[in-house]
Amino acid sequence: MTYTREKLQSLNSQKERPENYEEVVQELANKVFDEEKISLAEEHFVCGIIENLRNKDGVKDLDIFELDSCENYLFRDRYLIYFNDLNGYKPVFNFNGEIPLNEKNRDVAFLQKQYEDWKTLIAKKLNGTELINYVSQETNSQLKEIEKYCSKLLIGSNRKEYLKKSIILHGKYIFLLVKEFYQELGKNEEVIELNGKQILIDSFTYVHTMFRHFAQQIKHHQENKSYHFDENIGFKTIPNFLSDAIKCFKQSEESDSYKSDRLYIIFNEKKYAIWFRPFKKHLKGNRKVEYLRVQTFYPITNSADLEKLSHHKEISTSCGFRFLKKNAT
Repeated sequence: MTYTREKLQSLNSQKERPENYEEVVQELANKVFDEEKISLAEEHFVCGIIENLRNKDGVKDLDIFELDSCENYLFRDRYLIYFNDLNGYKPVFNFNGEIPLNEKNRDVAFLQKQYEDWKTLIAKKLNGTELINYVSQETNSQLKEIEKYCSKLLIGSNRKEYLKKSIILHGKYIFLLVKEFYQELGKNEEVIELNGKQILIDSFTYVHTMFRHFAQQIKHHQENKSYHFDENIGFKTIPNFLSDAIKCFKQSEESDSYKSDRLYIIFNEKKYAIWFRPFKKHLKGNRKVEYLRVQTFYPITNSADLEKLSHHKEISTSCGFRFLKKNAT
């Protein structure tokens, strides 16, 4: 049986463990030990439990580093702990307090190996699935920006190499984040018809938005970018948010005359832009389908842009969003 992320989260969120909790944990743990295929959500759920199992003397029973089926869990967990200090130079803390030096050294060595392996994997743009290719392209674009940034500010080689390592590991984290989302969705994209146009939301949309407009603290090399901070726009479900916004706009009368390459929305009293770009997908039999693909999604913070939007017509809805449309001239 496959357990969804939502189901697994519900098992952990209940005050009292549901009757089938131990059954689910045992089933997934057996798959880990037998190296059977499980989803990323299942891996993250059960490997976190396995890592913290202790015997009667309070000592951890198992070494999580020796379980190949927990590698993605281990990477995501350690990356989130160390992403601001990947070399572990400063004191680092987890739920149990400060991480001992021997454990920290092992974690840092693990992340270094992950960096080296992932760097090799993405060295070429076209080396695998669409998702890997998108992450590879975005990572390489970021690496070029880091080169320019370091050259401009005369940043030394050690710091530059650290920044590259940081963005490469960030790319792997994004890869797993996006892969898990589409595993849970059960398909690779969503298409919404809007005034005769096919709006495409896919893994490129998600990857591009995460690289460009999230995790500001590790992206000093990006200039003139705005970043998401509203916790109600969950980074784990960005495509769902975009889908909800576009479907909400579709319900308005104004959508019948929509012809723009961007959609301005107001959510929680903040203004955002959703950009579209024409995209052709080639199918078998020399067929092709034309879309408007969601290119990116970001909060509008530039004062000049906000001034222009202040003259737009505001469209109210009953589905959680408001929209801005340029007044007819």
